[in-house]
Amino acid sequence: MGTEVCAQCHGKQHQAWQGSHHDWAMKPATPEYVLGDFEDVRFKHYGDKSRFFRRDDKYYVETANAEGEQETFEIAYTFGFEPLQQYLVATSGGRLQALSLSWDSRPESEGGQRWFHLYPDEAIPHDDVLHWTGPYFNWNSRCAHCHSTNLDRNYDPLEDRYDTQWSEINVACESCHGPGEEHIEWANNQETDADNRGLERSLSAMGRWVMAQGDSTAHLEQDASRGLDGQLSACGSCHSRRQLIDDPDLPGHFLDKHQLEFLSPPQYHADGQIRDEVYVLGSFLQSKMYQEGVVCSNCHEPHSLELRAEGNGVCAQCHKPSVFDNKRHHHHPDGAGAQCVSCHMPEETYMVVDPRRDHSLRIPRPDLSVQFGTPNACNQCHNDQSAEWAAGAVDEWLEASGKSLPAHFSEQLAAGLTGAQNAEEHLRQLAADKDAPGIARGTALSQLSDMSGGHSLRTVRANLDDDDPLVRIGALRAMTMLSAEHRIEDVFPLLTDPVKAVRIEAIRLLYEVRPQALTQAQRKTLSEAVEEYLAVLQRHSDTSSGQFNLGVFYFAQGNFDKAEQAYLRAVSLDAHNLAAVMNLADLYRERNQDAKGEPLLRAAIKARPEEPDPHHALGLLLIRQKQYDEAEQYLARAAELAPKNIRYGYIHAVGLISKNKIRAGLTVLAELHEREPKNLEVLYALVDTHRKAGHWQKALAYAESLQALEPDNAQFERLVKYLKQNL
Repeated sequence: MGTEVCAQCHGKQHQAWQGSHHDWAMKPATPEYVLGDFEDVRFKHYGDKSRFFRRDDKYYVETANAEGEQETFEIAYTFGFEPLQQYLVATSGGRLQALSLSWDSRPESEGGQRWFHLYPDEAIPHDDVLHWTGPYFNWNSRCAHCHSTNLDRNYDPLEDRYDTQWSEINVACESCHGPGEEHIEWANNQETDADNRGLERSLSAMGRWVMAQGDSTAHLEQDASRGLDGQLSACGSCHSRRQLIDDPDLPGHFLDKHQLEFLSPPQYHADGQIRDEVYVLGSFLQSKMYQEGVVCSNCHEPHSLELRAEGNGVCAQCHKPSVFDNKRHHHHPDGAGAQCVSCHMPEETYMVVDPRRDHSLRIPRPDLSVQFGTPNACNQCHNDQSAEWAAGAVDEWLEASGKSLPAHFSEQLAAGLTGAQNAEEHLRQLAADKDAPGIARGTALSQLSDMSGGHSLRTVRANLDDDDPLVRIGALRAMTMLSAEHRIEDVFPLLTDPVKAVRIEAIRLLYEVRPQALTQAQRKTLSEAVEEYLAVLQRHSDTSSGQFNLGVFYFAQGNFDKAEQAYLRAVSLDAHNLAAVMNLADLYRERNQDAKGEPLLRAAIKARPEEPDPHHALGLLLIRQKQYDEAEQYLARAAELAPKNIRYGYIHAVGLISKNKIRAGLTVLAELHEREPKNLEVLYALVDTHRKAGHWQKALAYAESLQALEPDNAQFERLVKYLKQNL
């Protein structure tokens, strides 16, 4: 239908939209839209040379191509406009690639009007994973859906080619409201019974907020659409860190189209504050505003995307200025410190020049900075002071006012994610807290997957049927603490969950279950679920990670030929995909084809010498080939590179002992035991090695440690008795 048709009736909205970030999301590279200086400007970055120039009304860049050679590319499209503008060039296979050299469109007085590199402090050679010609800068797979309207990637995996199409080049009316044909029909015929006036999505539910007499904060009198449907589903589709599991242009619940990233590092700080570029929604879902029914358009005008008011006026819509917009509340003189957003929405800068605000809208907590090393809004401004200083200032304010900090989920989340004392207990308490945000509870549950104690398992099981789908997803992710066939009873009911994102998590846990472990009815249900999951995986077949996931799926199904094809494709799409290389080498091990796996592992070590995993895998491969001396070198290097990986250290020690290097092996085992005194495998190896070496007293001491850890273990009891008899 198109924007111009909508504008015939909605002129005011169309006028507000023009010139907005949505309007400028993508444009043709013409003089009207190109902001950068292309007047034969030269730019150097760690030895790489680039030149920006124009011929008539066309724009060009001469820069290093995928082989590291200078090549001239025509600029095809602009991407965004403020505070920076990126540029897209066409490459082979229908691909559009975003240059990593961007134009700083801020005023010169703010440091703008210049070319800059998105990675200013590091060299990015042509074979680096972050080079502009690589998969991370591919528009078709990574950017297109959120910068154009009604997009179809049209990827042909056999030809490795895109024929990407769109209805409109930028984010236009139908990106948010859905197809407009039935709405036009409704408007022409005035059919008052048409659902939502013929539109797929209702985005107008902002709620009605009323400030009652004597209150300082407004309350919701007329409810908006709460949860991840309606407006939040439409906006969050692009303004979130997520993975697609269905067509993002479909109406309905957000989690029927997307799998949302949880609050785990490195995307978020340990307390849930933004760290990496997470695009708002995951942050906003943590907020009290979201829990109370606030939606995007309460603060942002949805067409111009501007704030509803200037300065503190946005917050004053619901928070009485006489209470909150004064020094008694914010403790700062007029200026930046007196702005609500300075304390409650601190900024994180991305892409060198683009500050984005944290939408979790929390009280600054410098005390958590002292405990867990998380950032806080106070020290963002007072960067010449310590977190201890800021925490002391807050304590003084609270003491003077007779108040105390309200409990906040971030205390338990940070304790759990940083491995603080009683981390497991903190995570379990947060998971069980029905008043905490669902995304925080889901995150806590997902972290319990590494904690196999009975209390954690009970907490996980208790949340598998929670009302919030994010909590159910977190509980499912924690079920990896059980083997596949021990998950069946708990997980199987969620294969038919009403929310697709929940079903996908359930399928991931069960698709490798042996058919003989299921009833005939269960096999049918699982088969249907697997088809749905496979369709999700194939949606990402144009990416290395998508092919990797297909490989994992096919391997679990025992289809080694398809798994090999998928892993090979993953590596061809991104040679830096170490997980795909490792899995492919492991597949060759499974098929007794180590001759194919060995060169893969050696190449991975050469390309990424600081990665421990390929060293360890190559060491094991060499042991299978009886090349023990060389194997020991790689096993030792893996243990050195990953000192916290007890398993790598243990394998290295066993290798030493097998070569009769008893003293060296025992030294490694003793160091491992000191780091992880409850590791039964390490303890048993210490007992066995000392026993064989005739060190009966030391063997007994370690055996008694084993027995103390598992006093009901009959094998350990017999072992202690035997060693005592031989003293």
